[in-house]
Amino acid sequence: MKKTITFLALALSMQAFSQMSVNRNRFNQFSFEADYGLTYTRNPNQTDYKHIGVGFRYMVNEYWGVKVDYAHDKIEDTGKRGTGSLYDRGSVQAVYNLGRCLNFRDLTNGTVGLLLHSGVGYSRLDPYENKRYDNIGNFIIGGTAQVYINDSFALRGDLSGILNFRQHVRFDSSPIGESYTGKMMTATIGITYYFGRNKNRSDWW
Repeated sequence: MKKTITFLALALSMQAFSQMSVNRNRFNQFSFEADYGLTYTRNPNQTDYKHIGVGFRYMVNEYWGVKVDYAHDKIEDTGKRGTGSLYDRGSVQAVYNLGRCLNFRDLTNGTVGLLLHSGVGYSRLDPYENKRYDNIGNFIIGGTAQVYINDSFALRGDLSGILNFRQHVRFDSSPIGESYTGKMMTATIGITYYFGRNKNRSDWW
């Protein structure tokens, strides 16, 4: 029985590595992302175009991948001088190529793509009126629409929602009596850059 289990495990491992090798031969699996855009927060409501983000993505196959990303937001209340905060977030996310599932490749002649992404990570809120950082856990979920430019670049637009767990300071830097779940949204535009030796790209193959 142990020999049978060992054999099956080895067979599955070889199949997985074989599939990854086939994917590498068919398309590039790595890409870099950069975004700029809008930040919207709740409690209090504040909106400003001061979000920047970068990410690195690896696609295991045509449908699934993983990415790590970093974002920085400057949140200010224009009506109250000196209030606001700086927000830094890092996350690890799973990525799903919904456009391929919905056959966008044929429907749009390989011009439009759609990705879903979701994951967890760490955030740090730096309030203007408080010398102590607020260390927070985050959950993020979002969707990215892409427009093909050429074999190396795609134009991207992303809409994401973020939950900050155990947040102790509001985004305007005012403290609260107990922790709460802070809510944010980002709407951004940017560029995806694909790199590797193959001509085909994972999102458009």
